Amino acid sequence: MTVVSAPKRPSPMPRGAVLLFQGDSITDCLRDRTRPGPNDPAALGAGYVGRLAGDLLAENPGAGWRFLNRGISGDRSSDLQARWAPDALALQPDLVSILVGVNDTWHQHLNGNGIPVVRYAEHYRRILVETRHVRPGVRLVLGEPFALPGGEFKDAWLAELHERAGVVRQLAQEFGAAFVPYQAMFEVARQRYSAAELAADGVHPSPLGHQLMAQAWREAAAL
Repeated sequence: MTVVSAPKRPSPMPRGAVLLFQGDSITDCLRDRTRPGPNDPAALGAGYVGRLAGDLLAENPGAGWRFLNRGISGDRSSDLQARWAPDALALQPDLVSILVGVNDTWHQHLNGNGIPVVRYAEHYRRILVETRHVRPGVRLVLGEPFALPGGEFKDAWLAELHERAGVVRQLAQEFGAAFVPYQAMFEVARQRYSAAELAADGVHPSPLGHQLMAQAWREAAAL
């Protein structure tokens, strides 16, 4: 199967576009999974996805964009790949945003069921190949997996997480996707705020952290 990268300069989002956000608990952020409809505050969760939806809908009246959050707490790259067809491709998205990877490392140390970096890259690549095959013109936004010091995510695990970030950066270049440098953004933010103010447990952002994520996402996605 041949992969054709999308144009580097993103085209405008069409009227009625579906913007799909996928990932783990950082994206999930307490969303109500019993309410799958678009632009529903409860369905979008309490994090960066809801903030993005509110800002973009306010700034683009009449666009009719439909925001969907399908993040699932605890997901690793293997879990995301396993549910990709019904939870992503079946929704016919015009934009797909993905943030996954921290659990691939974290779960190895917590439960012994993490995903090695090589396998992580394979899962992620399959997701992107399938997406480009089914939705050739889809706009892709790939988020850098991140963690902050001082919480439950140990400093000794960061090197492996940074390897995953390198995988995502490379895939973003290969597939013509926008890359959101979350780890770099949080490192800059730590010049003004403490790590605890941004993500008390080192993984799940605070309201401040989610707001900064939304800003970084918009800058990278050019929306």
